[in-house]
Amino acid sequence: MNPQERKQQNLVTIYQALLELMMQKPMATISITELCHRARVSRTYFYRHYQSFDQIIIAYQTQNMLSYLRRLPRTSQVELADLMMHYFENTKLEAETYQLLIKNGQLDVLLQTFQTVFQLLIKQDRIGGHSSRLNEPYYLEYFSGAVINITVNWVKRGFVESPRYLGQLVARFTLLKP
Repeated sequence: MNPQERKQQNLVTIYQALLELMMQKPMATISITELCHRARVSRTYFYRHYQSFDQIIIAYQTQNMLSYLRRLPRTSQVELADLMMHYFENTKLEAETYQLLIKNGQLDVLLQTFQTVFQLLIKQDRIGGHSSRLNEPYYLEYFSGAVINITVNWVKRGFVESPRYLGQLVARFTLLKP
């Protein structure tokens, strides 16, 4: 196993251990020693790679979202409704994780991860049919906050609507066309 694969495997292991502990008690009461023991990594490993539990979550969620991007249709641009449908499908697949993160007040982590990936999509010009507003100051923050709020409420309500419906709803609310 090459170093990059080993690093990815360790990230998955420590992230899964953190989630298992979060199922038992609030994240604020989990110790680094407890996490390292559960993940079977040393405290030295933890401190060499992370400064907080948030960094573990961000690293894993970013990898998860990048994996989501790789599953998008192979066209140069994808309509926002389709992008968002895939995002909500991914969220539903990760339902238990999202529920734990929401329960533990990790909305900033979800927001930061979404912003990172959406910014990458903007930079790569992957969003079809959009206006120049995507590059306006604060648009990324506005849009990301709206999507995360919809996501949180959708998760809390038990995924009542379909991912397709929510993708279309976000696109309609956003009115990306000039």
